[in-house]
Order: sequence, then C-alpha cells, then structure tokens
Amino acid sequence: MLCPFLAKSQAPNWPLLFQLPAKGKSLLSIDRFGRSYLANGRQNILQLDTLGKVVNTFSPPVQGRVAMVEAWSPAKISVFYDDRQRVQLLDRFLTPLAIADLREYTDGTITAATLAADDRLWLFDETTFRLLKIDTRVNQAVFENPLELLLDRRQHDITFLREYQSKLYMVDRLSGIYVFDNMGNYQKKLPIPNLTYVGFVGDELYYLANNELYFQHLYTLQTRTISLPTQPLPYRQILVGDKLLYLLTNDTLFAYRWR
Repeated sequence: MLCPFLAKSQAPNWPLLFQLPAKGKSLLSIDRFGRSYLANGRQNILQLDTLGKVVNTFSPPVQGRVAMVEAWSPAKISVFYDDRQRVQLLDRFLTPLAIADLREYTDGTITAATLAADDRLWLFDETTFRLLKIDTRVNQAVFENPLELLLDRRQHDITFLREYQSKLYMVDRLSGIYVFDNMGNYQKKLPIPNLTYVGFVGDELYYLANNELYFQHLYTLQTRTISLPTQPLPYRQILVGDKLLYLLTNDTLFAYRWR
C-alpha cells in the first residue's frame, strides 16, 4: 500500500530527443531555457542547446575542479572551484564577468557555494562550521550563521547549496535537507538522506533515488515518484526542466521530452 502522501506513476513513454557520449563528463545545471551545462574531463564548461549541440564553451585560464554550477539566475552563471576556492561568474554566453577569491572572506575551507538572488554568494565554511553570505561588491561577509546547534560537526557531509523561491536549501548527504529563509535563518529539516544534489521545478524539489525520480512539493510536502527508463542503468545525475529531462549514466547523456 502506498503512503497517502506518496503518489507513484508508471514508467513513462517519453520521446528521446538525443543522446551524447559523456564518459568523464558531469551534468551540472540547467537554465530557464532548457539548456544544460556539463563539465568535460578538462573541467571546461559546455553549454548545450535543447538539440544537444554545444553552443558555448568556457575554458578557464587556470584549470580547477568544478564542484558546482548554478545556471538558474536569468543574468549570471556561477561556477565553484572547490580546489582553488574560487567562484567564477559568467554571463549567458559563458563570457567571464568576475572572479571571487573566497580566501579573502574566510580562513576556512568552503565546500559548497551558490549565487543568491541578490547577487551575493552563499557559502558553507567547513572549517569554521558556518553558513556565510558574502558581498563581493564591498568585499565583506554580510551574514554568518554558526551551525553547531543544527548539525553534528563529526557526522555531516554538506554537498550542495541552492536558493529558490526565497529559501536556501542545504543538502547534507548524511541526514537530509536543511531549509533556511533568504536571510539565513533556519526553518526546518527535510529528512531525506543519501542525496548529493536536489533540483527545483515549479513548486517542487526533485531528486534521484534508487533510479527513480522523486518530486516533493515545497509547501504541502506531498511526494510523488516517476519510474525512469530502465535501460541503461545506473543513472548518476538527473536534471528536470519545464519540457526536457536529462539523465546521465557513466558514459552517456540522454535527453527526453517529458511534457
């Protein structure tokens, strides 16, 4: 019997729009126009249109390990390099706009970063165990929230930050999703462990678990699942847009029209 808050659909029959070889590539983000962003083996950022064609490429002058890309903002794309402790800001054509050296704001190690709606940056400082918001225009931290009372310093793995609909979502792989308001004040926890990434579409967040696609409503918390195509498996990442759905295996990127 299904949980009353869980609705499950049958395996879909979506048309496959394209598939591309993607060995060594990471599926990173999707923008409001359905374009997807991948990092290749050299950690260059590739922008794909809805037909799978590479339309723009960003090759940084100094290579670094791409930990996060956020492309949802209508004006800017942020790229977080965790090994170099930098955030690169790009425009919609992947032209460089600015670089933020995060070591100017903290002596700790940043393990997650994302662009805020007000063009500031949210950071998780692993060393000092704080949530920070920095303003690169004035070169200072404008907010900090110590997290000792919220998380166990000894048992956590913060993998992802994302601001959406005036909320900040912080993913801890070991315990779930922590939700803050857009001022950084803690609000609630969604106990969904074993995640490294969550996405958002409409009024729902989504995630990949057991090769199924889960949606959870942001306000009612009602959950529904969609069974994904069974071949090939396993899927490593998933991105959901208004019309397109991207699935990444160890060697192939699949793009489906799902509604």
